[in-house]
Amino acid sequence: MFSTATTGYTAVTPNNLLIDAGAVYKNYGLPTEKLIGATSGGNQFEVKIKMRQPKIDGIKSSFAKGLEIITDVETTLKANFLEVTPEILQMALIGSIDTASDTNYDIITGKTVIADADYLENIAIVGILSGSTYPVVILLKNALCLGGLQIKTEDQKDIVLPVTFTAHVDPATPSVMPYEIRYPKASIGVPFNLSGSPVIDNAKIQLTFSDTVNAAVFKDGFVAKVNDVANVITAIARGTNQLNTILLTLTTPPTSGQAVTIAYTLPLAGVRIKSVSAVELQTFAELSVVNN
Repeated sequence: MFSTATTGYTAVTPNNLLIDAGAVYKNYGLPTEKLIGATSGGNQFEVKIKMRQPKIDGIKSSFAKGLEIITDVETTLKANFLEVTPEILQMALIGSIDTASDTNYDIITGKTVIADADYLENIAIVGILSGSTYPVVILLKNALCLGGLQIKTEDQKDIVLPVTFTAHVDPATPSVMPYEIRYPKASIGVPFNLSGSPVIDNAKIQLTFSDTVNAAVFKDGFVAKVNDVANVITAIARGTNQLNTILLTLTTPPTSGQAVTIAYTLPLAGVRIKSVSAVELQTFAELSVVNN
């Protein structure tokens, strides 16, 4: 069958557009996750694949199907940082930060030996897909800046630091490429929300969600009250058997019949509750907790 369509635009095209520059994180999805800083001029993810073909007598074409051999894969993320922090400078230089010697300055210096601790567990760019509430996540593992640092200053222009991170294969899994592209499934369209009412379970507040909760959970942003008095949350954990739940431990465990409420305000990046698909739990107002 030969189609007569002369454009690639279809009814689903508006749902498959990557929008804007995205945000750059280090150690994405881990307890040490952190938003690195504001960028300007966009960011660039690149996978360079080098191949060769054996030379076979009698084959006149430069290329023959099935003979490609991958010899080298280089994966990089170039981030153009408008925001400049000691941490960004340290990552670019693979250097050290001395915060103690001077009361006025953090002192960043280079070094001659690279340690395992210099590699970021990952660096990620998290962007918007037009037809999904889930972000597109491009993840580079064991990331290290190999290109050094260049700072160019100029009047009446923004000073942007281009920093290029390179992914590295893990020696424990040398045949696994050190990058991932997490692209939301077409069926995904439901935000990460509470499912049902919060309840007291074994003197803890249990929250149930519409999707599996990411393993790294944080108590930041939650406020619990018992009989309208704040009750500090001392611990938080994902459910052991029910991975779509969170259990909050209070300073003073509530007793049966007490009025218990829970609220959540979206905290700073890095300590937000997320699903395994990286969708963040949004702020919700004070809710009553079932406490029979």
